[in-house]
Amino acid sequence: MMATAFARWREFWFTPSPIALLRNVRRGLCLVAAVYFASALGDVDTWLPRGAPASSSNLATFFRTAELTGDARWMVSPLFIWDALTGESSLGESALVYRLYLVVGIALAVFAAAGDRLAGWNAPKKLAAFGVGSGPTVLLWIWFVGWANRIVLLAGTVEPLLSVSLAAVAIAPAGRASASPAAADSDPGPISWRATLAGRLLAVQTTLVALITTATLLASPVWWNGTGAYALVAPAEDRFINVIGTFFETPAIYEVLTALIVCALPLGVFLAWKPATRKIGVAIMVAWSVVVGLLSANLLYAVTLGIVSTTIGALESHRTPAGVIGAKSLNGGSTATKA
Repeated sequence: MMATAFARWREFWFTPSPIALLRNVRRGLCLVAAVYFASALGDVDTWLPRGAPASSSNLATFFRTAELTGDARWMVSPLFIWDALTGESSLGESALVYRLYLVVGIALAVFAAAGDRLAGWNAPKKLAAFGVGSGPTVLLWIWFVGWANRIVLLAGTVEPLLSVSLAAVAIAPAGRASASPAAADSDPGPISWRATLAGRLLAVQTTLVALITTATLLASPVWWNGTGAYALVAPAEDRFINVIGTFFETPAIYEVLTALIVCALPLGVFLAWKPATRKIGVAIMVAWSVVVGLLSANLLYAVTLGIVSTTIGALESHRTPAGVIGAKSLNGGSTATKA
């Protein structure tokens, strides 16, 4: 029995699968990261330079006063290191340096998103070879975590989700994109156990996020008394939709929407893990993300959750034919073996 359980566990996590299955997920997450970095450019002057509320020196004072220096030790960021090295010079805690960091982040995100197409664009061979590996996404993840740690007191819901999602998708190589969609349909391309591990991590992480989100909703009274959906959109100055004086203020409307928001996410996860109902489940989760994103104005969080939700049940829907699990596909994550 133990041998059977171990074999199924190994099959679940490590059976090689086409790396192309994660191609759109990788691109989507990288583009979200690019938009995230771009959206932060306008906030640099307000929050981060010397003397600003979230400057490095003010953060250090806060952590010492709150006796959190032990916890802060794990918040590693190239920007903290830079500020410590440059000290009181004009380049220390400089808005220009922070903007440059964000611009580099945008460039990394775009490069990681397009890395699998560089060979087709006649890019230099070494650059194209680097683009088809996992290196660009790994660098992007490190760069993103560095920024998220730097703005730890300003971070919201998107940073944790996007961070763990980038970390998971970075495990798999990007591969080389097919020249045409027709070619991709006829030949799924190289396979790798790293692609399976990355896909499984994304799916399991998304499931846990969905369950934790549902538990968090149920922990608040507003999701029990039917006003949860109205509470999401209540601060009109921070929202895309102004519901004041509209039909949304009808109790029956926001109460029904509240119930749907609470129930839809776990229902979508349940259906997505079953091959027969996967498309319905993923559609429900994407719809949940769109609704909550529009109501709460947490668009990047919603888009990220919508992207990673497509990984749930994806490997169950794709079965690698018998006989393709060769030594080459298992050796160091090589993608040499074809389906």
